[in-house]
Amino acid sequence: MNLSENKTFILNHLDRKAFRPIAERIEEMIDCFLTYDFHFMRTTGVLDENDEPGENEYDEDEAFEFIYDAYLSDHPQEEDDDMMIASLLNRYMELQAEYL
Repeated sequence: MNLSENKTFILNHLDRKAFRPIAERIEEMIDCFLTYDFHFMRTTGVLDENDEPGENEYDEDEAFEFIYDAYLSDHPQEEDDDMMIASLLNRYMELQAEYL
């Protein structure tokens, strides 16, 4: 899987107007979401060590919680924007599903 193409697809299909308050951070946030998402998939067995499909199914709710918690843990200064981050993450999850 090409993460660069994945990121480009998500950024190209994202309505940035909806995320104006965090617009300057969107690209960095999507990078983080992708990193956390792939870590989640590897640790839960959705992907194997070669990033090939693993034995387990992808649980979107669990993934959302993992990514959201990891992002806020690594960026505590952004907790005031938690609802906007959750909204962006929700859209990321939708676009990621379309891409995959």
